[in-house]
Amino acid sequence: MERLFRISTPVGLVAKLDRAYRMPSGLLVLVEFKTRWSNQPCLSDVIQLSAQRMAVMGQTGQSVASYGYVMVKAPAPRALPTAHRVKLMTDEQVVALVRRREDVLAGRVLPRWSYSQEACLTCAFRAQCDRIPL
Repeated sequence: MERLFRISTPVGLVAKLDRAYRMPSGLLVLVEFKTRWSNQPCLSDVIQLSAQRMAVMGQTGQSVASYGYVMVKAPAPRALPTAHRVKLMTDEQVVALVRRREDVLAGRVLPRWSYSQEACLTCAFRAQCDRIPL
């Protein structure tokens, strides 16, 4: 539970796992816990689990499932969590995402707007964005 994993190749990643379960086959299955009103997994959850998968496999050499679970619980006292199985990104997709982020931060490429306008509501760069206000 809540262990930190690091890799430096093919890209630098640091990932903190909420939880991993070892199946009888030895395969690890990652689980991410979220508290929010929206009872569905988000793309950011899939990215987070995918980076965790890459970091765990890179540091330990252990096999990690190509799927994971996002446990979503509403922030209400008696709410029960719902498990959502998600397909994780490939290592190549994670590497491409990390490299794109580096390019955006270095100013080598321009950022794109989110595909979801809801994501704009919590974006740290919303005030600087030239997208039409929501």
